[in-house]
Amino acid sequence: MSNSILQFDIEIHMKPERSWIEQHISEAMHIMKKILFVTLFLYVAVLSPILVHANDMPVLNEVHQKINEEFKRIDAAMKDTARKLGASGLTGDSARSSLAELYGKFTFAVDCTAVDPKGTMLTLEPSFYKHLEGTDISVQEHIKRVIKKNKPVMSSVFKAVEGFEAIDVEYPVFNPQGEYIGSVSLFFKPETLFAQRLPSLIKNFPVDIWAMEKGGKIIYDSDISEIGLNLFTSPIFQPYPQLQKIGHRIAAKKEGTGSYQYKVHGENAVVIKRACWKSVDLYGTQWRIVGVHVEKDKSGSKIKQNSSSTSPEEALGVFVAEGKLVKTISQGDKNEVIQLFKKFYKNTPGIYAIEWIDEKGINRFGYPAGNSLIDYDFHQKRKAGDQEILNILMSSKNARMELPLAEGGTGIFNFAPVLDGNHYLGMIYIIRLK
Repeated sequence: MSNSILQFDIEIHMKPERSWIEQHISEAMHIMKKILFVTLFLYVAVLSPILVHANDMPVLNEVHQKINEEFKRIDAAMKDTARKLGASGLTGDSARSSLAELYGKFTFAVDCTAVDPKGTMLTLEPSFYKHLEGTDISVQEHIKRVIKKNKPVMSSVFKAVEGFEAIDVEYPVFNPQGEYIGSVSLFFKPETLFAQRLPSLIKNFPVDIWAMEKGGKIIYDSDISEIGLNLFTSPIFQPYPQLQKIGHRIAAKKEGTGSYQYKVHGENAVVIKRACWKSVDLYGTQWRIVGVHVEKDKSGSKIKQNSSSTSPEEALGVFVAEGKLVKTISQGDKNEVIQLFKKFYKNTPGIYAIEWIDEKGINRFGYPAGNSLIDYDFHQKRKAGDQEILNILMSSKNARMELPLAEGGTGIFNFAPVLDGNHYLGMIYIIRLK
């Protein structure tokens, strides 16, 4: 019995100690969980932009934003004009003035029209199309929709009474009593919209833009001969199955990335093109906007590499120190400089491009041209990192940094100053893909 009492006494005294240990272990585990959670949160917060945007194309993002802004402008202007026509009616001087004002807001507009509830064009501006007043357009699909549902619509590309293919936006008009009395129309060519808005966005960048409807109709391309063709049915696209395949993906998904083989505009050469696409929408009608960058052969692909090979940074240092490069830049011999760049590119494995920024902050050219900025002014600060590059230029010292590329992806930049005696000629830099 004494042993039992002793054992019971030991258990009573041991339990509080075990409880104390368990409590501290529990607290420690709780703290560790918090630390792990915070660590994972920070990891995701820091890396997620890279993971999410790894395939992004900044130039495409700007184009997408610009077209979206135009759609918002169209919506606001159509709403305002519909309100005015609702008060004044669809005919008369006030109606004509409202349509002329709407037409004047959009440089890409062909004409603006007041359409009655039966689908007849009552009033048109500008006066060049006044002869079409009284024309019945009720058979057009988008006119049927606005009459039936009394809601704004944007058509697909169609052959209009004006005599050519274009797009029509219709906005319903209601009188002060809330009764539907017709619609206001903004008629325009999508290729004109893109042609007016794109140049300032893609100039100097190695990126091309094309756009299509979900049904495959090309509504914009830098090769104007392809505008109006259907990607899925036009004979000229049939020999390119990869283009057909990605075309169907583009039609099915609002955004994405991929690659395909297709000819270079103005040449017979077939190349691999990397594509990113996004969508814009107005009143339920979607366009796909596609950014394209031509993929180049890898640099130094024919050079055997070994553990003692010179690094790209070291090769750059040797290259800029060569008298021939300095001389050709000083003489302004662009063709010879490009030839030297080409030789460096072919003999240096792992680089994406080699380029020259002059002392004034202008990226003159590079090799390959399809991976380079051409006459790009960093002072305009059109992309992320431009000010940092100007700071490096002003320092006239070797430097290294990472930046997103306009055509997508992230580049590792190495800069080396070029001097002709005491005369600073700017920076030669190489880019490697991260």
